[in-house]
Amino acid sequence: MRIKGLTAFLIFLSLGLAAFGQQKAMYTQYMFNTMAINPAYVAVDEQMAVTMLSRHQWVGFAGAPNTQTFSIHTPIKQSNTFVGGQILRDQIGEVITETGAYGTITQRVAIGLKTYLAVGVNGGLSTFKANYSDIYGDSPGSVNDPLFQDESSIRGNFGMGVMLFSDKYYLGVSSPHFYQANLSFSESETKSRPHYMLQAGYLAKVNENLKFKPNFLIKYVNGSPVQFDLNANLLINETLWVGASYRSLDSFSAVASLYITKDIQFGYSYDVAHTALSKVQKGSHEVMLQFRMGVKGRDQPRCYF
Repeated sequence: MRIKGLTAFLIFLSLGLAAFGQQKAMYTQYMFNTMAINPAYVAVDEQMAVTMLSRHQWVGFAGAPNTQTFSIHTPIKQSNTFVGGQILRDQIGEVITETGAYGTITQRVAIGLKTYLAVGVNGGLSTFKANYSDIYGDSPGSVNDPLFQDESSIRGNFGMGVMLFSDKYYLGVSSPHFYQANLSFSESETKSRPHYMLQAGYLAKVNENLKFKPNFLIKYVNGSPVQFDLNANLLINETLWVGASYRSLDSFSAVASLYITKDIQFGYSYDVAHTALSKVQKGSHEVMLQFRMGVKGRDQPRCYF
């Protein structure tokens, strides 16, 4: 039996991050990757956007989570209909991996001058694998214990979101994984619970060379404490975002994002835990690369959200 893996897994459980707690990946740079938390967000951007993100959590901690996403969203010609898609790979611990692909469709309506209300839904399939035998295969009693049996299943996922926004602010409510169905013949012991999220951001012009954007995200999962993120960013000369975040029950973060060109953005964040985990890991790293492209027939205002 791999003692190191067993020890890490027991610490993981003792900190309340087991499968019935926070199950879905969270992002420090959610303000630049909002489609992942609210499908209605795609109606905010008048351009096509392609985003790649990789998150490596709790560096130095055996079995630490890591997540990779690829997403794309775009308006449909001159309509108020927007579509998107996302591919995600999320590894939790040394034995649990979920890989999925999801599609998004969103419709918006104007309710005022440059103010819109958008409603979006997303759905797709994911594969869930938990190879507990990789760690516990030689453990006495684990062979007949249902808690340590390997799992493999295909899941159908459905989510939804609503967002009110203008060029100055956004306010959204969402549950990107509201409903899940096991489409496999085998029973899965690990169940995913809906994540309910409230998010908002505001853009203030300080002067010609400086913009200020505070954001917050509040998340609730039944059986877990309410968690909130507070974030503030400054945009300098329309080129560099710099900011900081606080996530309750988790970490402090530094965030920076550079426009390499007007349409290419590179972002990086570093998290420092303020919990007991700070003693056994060296922080979390997240990198993001985003490309934007104009859509024929539409205005191309810069999207600050």
